[in-house]
Amino acid sequence: MRYLAGVPYLIVLPTHTHSTLGSQVARSFILVFFNEIFDGLCKLSADPDPHVKSGAQLLDKLIKDIVTESSSFDIEKFIPLLRERIYVINPFVRQFLISWIHVLNNVPDLDILEFLPQVSIYLSCS
Repeated sequence: MRYLAGVPYLIVLPTHTHSTLGSQVARSFILVFFNEIFDGLCKLSADPDPHVKSGAQLLDKLIKDIVTESSSFDIEKFIPLLRERIYVINPFVRQFLISWIHVLNNVPDLDILEFLPQVSIYLSCS
């Protein structure tokens, strides 16, 4: 088992350049561990090492692609983690969080605006 920021991870790469059913299943399966992966990426976004940040940004882009292409992303499960992370004062983490809010706001099947009042209360208090 490999670990990323203390979180176990498994990366499954497709064997073909075209999307296959197997790679789609693997991409959807990763959503089961979304909160753990997001937590690790959140921590890595504050890392001072540029190589770590670069790797984290690549993984972040991949996870954003998976979330935006999936119909099984559980926004209700994610919002409590987002609310918890809002308290972080590191500007890189804040930028990371805002980028996720922006991405989720652009997903037609997700209604993040319904949840933003819960999150924005914490932004205005900090």
